[in-house]
Amino acid sequence: MIWLLWIAFPIYGFFASNHLLPPDDGYGLHVVTASFTGNLSAVEPLVFMVFNLLGVIPMAYALLVLFDGKEQPLPAWPFVILSFFAGAFGILFYVALRRWGHDVEGARSQLQQRLDSRVGPAILLIVAILLVIVGAGGSVQTYLELWQTKPLVHIMTLDLVILLLVLPFLAIDDMRRRNVQGRAWNMLVALLPIFGVLIYLVARPKLSDA
Repeated sequence: MIWLLWIAFPIYGFFASNHLLPPDDGYGLHVVTASFTGNLSAVEPLVFMVFNLLGVIPMAYALLVLFDGKEQPLPAWPFVILSFFAGAFGILFYVALRRWGHDVEGARSQLQQRLDSRVGPAILLIVAILLVIVGAGGSVQTYLELWQTKPLVHIMTLDLVILLLVLPFLAIDDMRRRNVQGRAWNMLVALLPIFGVLIYLVARPKLSDA
């Protein structure tokens, strides 16, 4: 299934951008500029929210897959970096190859020890909440119109959906690795997009305590 998503998403994105949607009129650059400058009034709030959540979600992926160890066929970090630029296409290749159900072998690296802190996930959770508050001021109708006419909005929306669909599976595998039991956690990460996983990342025990 993940291989199918990894192959189909860029093919569809290329086809949609060149045949289904009007040519880019500079709106994509406008969104990027508004996001990096924090100019909320320059772009539809829902577009601002989705674009910036695509910066939060790869960090959540990083907090999960960077605990994978030498048992994996490839290191996770190159794909984590790539995901900040290529989204789902960047990380799904690693997820598709990933061996599930493995514990961390050997001593944890310094990076893993730092990533086991609750500070990073807490910051991500706060940022995600603020972004949703911003998005709540937007218009669903306007967003749908932009989705039908702007390549960036169209592709990044699909990117967000794919990333959110796959993320809970990694969180559940991390629960097994840390001996976190309870159906409530599984339901939380599966049914509460992004927030469920971020809440889990804040609350999860450190590997040394699991």
